Amino acid sequence: MRSNWIAAFEDDFPYISMTTNDDLTIAELFDFAFDLQQKLEANKIEQKRETFTTAIDRLKSAEEKLDELHLFSDNEDISEVASNELRYFIIYALIGWLYEYRSPDREQRLDDIHSAISYFLKYLHLCKNYGLVQHIPREQHDDNDKYRLHATEDRQTRIQKLKEKKALEKSIAKLREMAQDADRVDDEIKRQLYTEQIKWWIQQAQEDIAALKDEIKLLQFSKDPHLQMTTPTASTNKLPVDGPFTIVTTKDRLYKEAIGGAGYPSVPTMTVQEFYDDLAKRQAQQPAPPPKPAPLSDEQLNEIDDSTHRQNVRLMDEYKDENPRGSGNRYNRS
Repeated sequence: MRSNWIAAFEDDFPYISMTTNDDLTIAELFDFAFDLQQKLEANKIEQKRETFTTAIDRLKSAEEKLDELHLFSDNEDISEVASNELRYFIIYALIGWLYEYRSPDREQRLDDIHSAISYFLKYLHLCKNYGLVQHIPREQHDDNDKYRLHATEDRQTRIQKLKEKKALEKSIAKLREMAQDADRVDDEIKRQLYTEQIKWWIQQAQEDIAALKDEIKLLQFSKDPHLQMTTPTASTNKLPVDGPFTIVTTKDRLYKEAIGGAGYPSVPTMTVQEFYDDLAKRQAQQPAPPPKPAPLSDEQLNEIDDSTHRQNVRLMDEYKDENPRGSGNRYNRS
């Protein structure tokens, strides 16, 4: 049974509903698939797999016709491409997006992800040939970048890219509104619109490739949780072993690991009573501290020849009488 969405679009394109893909032009295939993709982007969760498949089939037919005509080249500049042909740049990106959101089925999901990444990379390669992008990510994820669930770019770079993408979306919306007015549309407006769409899809493809690579890792890990432990790269971070070794498990070791933990290099060697007996023994062996000098009497103070020193000693004795040891600082206490 046909999807209601497909039937509605075929009503809008009656010529397409009566012909096969081989009988349609590139423009007819692209317009049908592009409009369908725009509708799917707003309601992709609610749509059936066959709706995405229909759009993919139309765009793949357009892709084959483009390859036959050799419309794009790797030794041209973007300014050399005609405006009407410029819009076909995003065919590969649209196919990648449709594969990305086509299948919620777990078994088919992994194949669709690989197809989406492949078409996104094909789109970026095309843009690189025309000098629109400098660097292209790898198709396979890097094993050294395991468990990467976020972009490695710094926060400022991500914010800047987000602002640029939002500005492109506003510009595209404005240019599309202008292109709908037959009195105002001209070649320059169409060219600017298609160029902005190409730039927007470059950023979208780069973001989706990174997200899809992370999803591949999650799907592989959820399918076989022990996969990461059995891969050859899992043992590369282990320390080398120079010779034979023996794994020993004793009660003392179990105690240290389970109870003692960090900061307890060994199990207790004596009881509490033995500790206090040893402490008392060591204290008894220490020499007695010298006795504290007794306060000087008045006669002894008078015998001191230096009047200043005698006065200082007397003041210190008076201070000690008024401030016994342990009284503390009671200034400003209530």
